[in-house]
Amino acid sequence: MNQNDPSHPRPRPRDRGAVLPMVLVVSFVLGAVVAAVATYTTTSLRYGQVAEARAGRLAAAHGGMDDTLEQLSIRSSVCSTQAGAGSGVDVTFPETVNGSAVSVNCRIATGQLPSGDFFALGVTGEGAPNNGSPTFRFTLGGNPKIGGPVFVHDANRVSFSQPTTIEEGDLWYSDTACAHAPPGDASTFYQRSSLTIPRLSFDPTVRGIYCLATDWQGLAGPTPPVQSPPPDVTNPPHELVGSCRVFRPGTYTTAPALGNNNYFMSGIYHFDNVGHIVLQGRTITMGQRSTEGFPVIDNPACNQVRTGVTQAFGTTDSGEGASLYTSGNTRFESRANSGLEVSGRRLPDSQRSIGMQVIGPGPGYDSPLLSSAPGAQKEIAIWGQLWAPFSSIVFDTVPAQKAAALRGGAWIARLDGGVSAAASGFVIEVPTDAATTTLILEARATDDRATNTVRAVVDYRPTTGEVAVRSRRVLG
Repeated sequence: MNQNDPSHPRPRPRDRGAVLPMVLVVSFVLGAVVAAVATYTTTSLRYGQVAEARAGRLAAAHGGMDDTLEQLSIRSSVCSTQAGAGSGVDVTFPETVNGSAVSVNCRIATGQLPSGDFFALGVTGEGAPNNGSPTFRFTLGGNPKIGGPVFVHDANRVSFSQPTTIEEGDLWYSDTACAHAPPGDASTFYQRSSLTIPRLSFDPTVRGIYCLATDWQGLAGPTPPVQSPPPDVTNPPHELVGSCRVFRPGTYTTAPALGNNNYFMSGIYHFDNVGHIVLQGRTITMGQRSTEGFPVIDNPACNQVRTGVTQAFGTTDSGEGASLYTSGNTRFESRANSGLEVSGRRLPDSQRSIGMQVIGPGPGYDSPLLSSAPGAQKEIAIWGQLWAPFSSIVFDTVPAQKAAALRGGAWIARLDGGVSAAASGFVIEVPTDAATTTLILEARATDDRATNTVRAVVDYRPTTGEVAVRSRRVLG
């Protein structure tokens, strides 16, 4: 057979080695596709985890915000007091939420309500001996009630012989260690305390005892501004209207010449170092105010002057109330058949009313600013705030149907009261008004990945617990 014969077809060459490159190309392409799909899946999963973690943190932060708003509404927060100024108050949740640590910072943005008005009673303990003796004590057989929050410098120096109730308020006391305050942190920390005080209860029962990382100055704030009495009016003479001795505003450096029935016209008074004023068979009413329940101490001989029916010193009483400022050794003692009632007067451009204010240290811890001795029918009532953080009040016995009333909040060094079982006139409370404070709340939730924050701007009325959220948003 002739292999060179052109009529014979030539055999085709084999495609040896061509399959391998094709397989490699296909494998590379498929690998790239698989890698891309895997990367996409991993990225999506990672993004989903990040989104889920962020959602969990935001839910935790919103939960912290809701809890703080609830605490405000039941008046169980101090962030509208002086403690909320500056860096504000930090509240840390004791447990994690959605795996996140949650804390809420609350601070004051604006507001006209003076911080000290938040408390019905503040016991500072200033000047108290270091012997553990009570600085806040009720004795005898009554069941006293306090309307509003209470602060005590030391919860171990509180003593109640009979059941005592704090209504619509908590009891706060200074204890930095209990409040878990980090060293050097400028914020005010507080925690619910495990401490119990025998015979103390709360109404409603959700109230309780809290420890604070601040002292009384951190809550009460600065001393209220002192209003000046009329200039060039010193020791003015009284005027007799019927059987009522009427006095006018001014500065008194000697004790006024009191009769059995006395009325001090509405205005500002300064009793400067006048000494120990003993009331026995004498009643003093200072100023007139249009408030339900005023006056609580009967002084009928002076009613016409007080209500403006009759003039004194050629003028009608303004009805704007009276503030009594004292200094030095001025103090009052109510004995049998006597009474002292101060109406209180509103400070200019403020919701705060001052009933009685001590300028400087006053008579001190051991010489009570206000006291009532044993005997029948001795009464003391202060409307508006009583500011005497270095002075004491001692009610020896509050008898049935007689007044021992602090009706505008009080900051005092010591309160020692004997309350009889039928003492319906014993009242310590903070008044309700419409003053509003604007707060900024920031709830932070932190886990091992990141921190997210929710902020709210809130209008708040501390004395009523009314809360209005102006804005609420996520910061990050």
